[in-house]
Amino acid sequence: MITFKYTESKTGKTRFRTLKGEDFLKLLMQHILPKGFRRVRDYGFLHSNAKRLFFLVQLILYVKINEMKQRSRPVFKCPCCKSPMVVIGFRYTGEKSG
Repeated sequence: MITFKYTESKTGKTRFRTLKGEDFLKLLMQHILPKGFRRVRDYGFLHSNAKRLFFLVQLILYVKINEMKQRSRPVFKCPCCKSPMVVIGFRYTGEKSG
């Protein structure tokens, strides 16, 4: 059981809530947090550099979240010779469309 303290935004009162550990972690993993609780995506095992720790949490909870495959970038081809081009940068012209 996990008990945490939060402040209600409407009344400003401090409240306590108790949940099962599994339910609390499930809420964190789904980014659906109890009312008044701050998101912690950038801290702890949810940080983008904490892949080993995240894997350990998955191992402990017997949960496997599949990684999303990165899409390949579109290949820009030269209109004349049809060979692939390397994009070095973009220039904003400052004109508004429409």
